Amino acid sequence: MKVLKINLSNLHNEEWFGIHTDWKDQVSHFGEVVLDIKELFYLYLPLLDKADKVLLVLRKSVFTEDMKRSDKERKKIFKSFLRVAKDSINLSDAAKKEAARRLFNLLEQYEQYGVKGSYSEESSGIYNLLQDLSGKYSADVTLLGLTEWVKSLRQAEDKFLAFRAQRIQETIDKPKASLIELRIQIDRLYLAMVSILDAKLLADGLGGDIVVDPGDLDTGTWEDNDPTPPEFRGNIVYNFVVAWNVFVQKYHNLLAARAGRLARKKQPDVPSPEPPVEEDPSPDFPPEDPGTEDFF
Repeated sequence: MKVLKINLSNLHNEEWFGIHTDWKDQVSHFGEVVLDIKELFYLYLPLLDKADKVLLVLRKSVFTEDMKRSDKERKKIFKSFLRVAKDSINLSDAAKKEAARRLFNLLEQYEQYGVKGSYSEESSGIYNLLQDLSGKYSADVTLLGLTEWVKSLRQAEDKFLAFRAQRIQETIDKPKASLIELRIQIDRLYLAMVSILDAKLLADGLGGDIVVDPGDLDTGTWEDNDPTPPEFRGNIVYNFVVAWNVFVQKYHNLLAARAGRLARKKQPDVPSPEPPVEEDPSPDFPPEDPGTEDFF
């Protein structure tokens, strides 16, 4: 019996933290002292707590909701501006009618950016639109009295860009390198504790090929379903490893399922083969009689 091996580096951050949290809970349940891994476990706990805090920072983005709200605001202003320009085409004044038509055509050109593009596309489009409204089409804007609409759109765009810049800086400041280093340190301590347990089983004569299928156990009530041979049940390390392997198997299954999904995505679409065309045998070359030697 040994602790099941698993490549911890293949686990995503939340999965990785999950398996280590399970390890912490199981060791605490059985007792780090009786398992004889106290020193390493006490080094392990503060690092895991630090990883939890780092992950909390990585999960949160303070400015995401602000960006969403400001993006909705600039979309709303843009669409209202477009509607006002369209309605102005119905003005009786010929000069204003033509000015409104030009503005409406301009806004229509930018509509795909103003209300449908990605954040970056929208910002690029609105920037160019504001340049046109302040330059080439500024006389039309002034004639129609739409200067405040241009001002409102510019303010909404500036507000969005400010939140976007803050989120970019937040992303830069997030301690990703810190988590990478923590993962390495925590994994090393875990593997060191596992090595101690494996060595203790081997020293107690329990390190052989004793097969206990973790799939037969329920993680919540494993003691009730313990398939451990009676002569081994008094060994606390053995009992711990049997229980822990249930958890490791769960993460093995998770990795296998993900690998299967990735493999299916990578498979090219293979067209169905066309049915073979049956041809009549040529009368000049009839099939040969196989004879009895081909059957015996």
